[in-house]
Amino acid sequence: MAIIDRCRDPYGTLSDSRKALLEQLLEAPDQCLWERARGLIIRAVPIVTLENAVRSVRKCRDAGQVPDPFTLYRAVRYAVDYDTSGVVAGRGGICR
Repeated sequence: MAIIDRCRDPYGTLSDSRKALLEQLLEAPDQCLWERARGLIIRAVPIVTLENAVRSVRKCRDAGQVPDPFTLYRAVRYAVDYDTSGVVAGRGGICR
């Protein structure tokens, strides 16, 4: 999935195993996958974990609930679309 290829951790692109975990979570989210993936860093500067990204796009702040695929996709998209020089028009960004 192209959006996952744009995710970065402090060491650069995500490893194949981390990409596979994110893909599995986006296709069929469940509690076990969510617990394994919620701490993944998907944006290196500023550091954003998957859980932080989900909290920023979710209206309901229920941290125990597994996010649906649409919410997960939005969270990843907003995290990777953040431009360090500011939010680019027409794009998302969780650090406005």
